[in-house]
Amino acid sequence: MRHWYVTGPRSLSCVDEPQPQPAAGEVLVHTAYTALSPGSNVHGYLNGRFGTAYAPRRTEVLYMGSGTIGAIGAGVDPALLGQPVSIQGIGHQAAAVLPAGQVHVIPAGLSLRDASLAYLSAWSLSALHLGGYAAAETVAVIGLGLVGASAALMAECVGARVLALDVAPERLAAARDLGLAALAHPDDAASVAAGLGSDGPDLIIESSGSWAGVQLALRLARNYTRIAAMGMYREPPPAELAVQLFNDAFTYPSKFHYQRLQLIGCGSDPDALAEPMPRMATRRRNYQYTLAQAARGRLPLGRLITTCTPADTIGETLERFAAGERRLVGAVFAWEEPTT
Repeated sequence: MRHWYVTGPRSLSCVDEPQPQPAAGEVLVHTAYTALSPGSNVHGYLNGRFGTAYAPRRTEVLYMGSGTIGAIGAGVDPALLGQPVSIQGIGHQAAAVLPAGQVHVIPAGLSLRDASLAYLSAWSLSALHLGGYAAAETVAVIGLGLVGASAALMAECVGARVLALDVAPERLAAARDLGLAALAHPDDAASVAAGLGSDGPDLIIESSGSWAGVQLALRLARNYTRIAAMGMYREPPPAELAVQLFNDAFTYPSKFHYQRLQLIGCGSDPDALAEPMPRMATRRRNYQYTLAQAARGRLPLGRLITTCTPADTIGETLERFAAGERRLVGAVFAWEEPTT
């Protein structure tokens, strides 16, 4: 089977390798679609690995996808055989073996194509949980790449008043196609004020992964605002910006202290419940909720997809992201002739 790997900085190779077989408790998924997460995947592509230093070995182009269960191992419910599923944590490969508990059956009414990038919306639900979202609060989302756009859609799905922010006109145009109610360039003071209302943001989801995004979050924050960081900050801020961030947050009267800001790191909710836990939320429950809302038409996952091309275009698409093409948001790759 075909399996794509990063083999060095800006280097990608397709390897022909044996198809894996499921052991006890596992399932074999024949891949229909895989999807990129531009932040992590492009970082891994540019640097030759996901960590901070390159080592000369093959690295998975990991993320998410969808497919059909083609074989099951001992102890797996036979009803899963032939089921369409959404999956996360696989590479870009024609088939994958996963624990049965890590595949998510796609409900009727949702296509394999659209379900291929459900993971990021499920993660967005974790960010809302960790950020302490309560019904009808105002949520500002900074950065409208695939992570931020997914978070804005999910926030609207659960009833938030959402203001989505980006500096790139192409990203704002793509977000407009999602049907989001309020969009703004951060420098458009009137639109920002209208989107936030008189009370300002209760929760800010910072998804840009840029220090300028953090600075914007500090600027928008008011008393008791929670800032939930979904973006990954892979490099320290430039010296001048670091001083500005310090002044914004800690110079007297310190916004961080006097306005009682909370800065929250956002990974996913855990795989299983364990004591003590502040809520009954797991990665699986979030995934199931995401797929159910998408199948009902309340979460338009398909609108996140800005390009869907054959699997052999993965390298070309990564290069487009690496070159800074802002029109790309969600990139999905078809591994077979689409049937659903």
